[in-house]
Amino acid sequence: MPIVPKHRWLMQVYAQDVLSRLGEVKASITSLSGQVLKLDSTKKIVRKLAGSARSTAAWAANVGNEFGQVIMSVLTASEGWGLAKMAEGLVNRYKQANFAPPRVLYTDRDCCKNSHLHKIFGGWPNLCIRLDVWHFMRRIAVGCTTDSHPLYSGFMAQLSRCIFVWDQSDLQRLIEAKRAELEACHLHPSDDDVRKSITKKEMQLHCKRAVRPAAEMEVMLGQ
Repeated sequence: MPIVPKHRWLMQVYAQDVLSRLGEVKASITSLSGQVLKLDSTKKIVRKLAGSARSTAAWAANVGNEFGQVIMSVLTASEGWGLAKMAEGLVNRYKQANFAPPRVLYTDRDCCKNSHLHKIFGGWPNLCIRLDVWHFMRRIAVGCTTDSHPLYSGFMAQLSRCIFVWDQSDLQRLIEAKRAELEACHLHPSDDDVRKSITKKEMQLHCKRAVRPAAEMEVMLGQ
């Protein structure tokens, strides 16, 4: 009976395979771009650092595009700072690849006109920097002192309904698919039964969400 390789051997083979394709991997990552970018910082990834790399960074800053692809990720010592080289690298990447500059950058902080983000992205003078909708909602919810506040989840759910709307074409296709699934089980559901049987997870998985028009959003928030 052949000896089963140890996990260390498998990891070493995997690492060597990645290293043999390192140029290709870098090329595929650095060829990504987008017209709508999102900059976000998190501590979760940094906490996974181990060995000699442990405690060498406090934040991971990620830039994604409108397709959900991460186009750049860097480690920094503090949130919001140390991003100048990252911004310079992004600007140069777009310039060298002849990509059109992005139109919008959504961020979780420092979106005001005189913030340092406007300075480090000075290579894109027409870039519009805005606060992303999730952190916009969090600022409205500041009256709920903590996430564990008894009214927090209900308030945020209502706030989300005022800001977002489900894509109707996606929703209709999901309803038709759910109806077919129920009928395959020899059921004859009404329209109301079909809608009630659709779970929140299915909605999030199969349907896009869009931001409501500003006028409609203002009316709903006022109500």
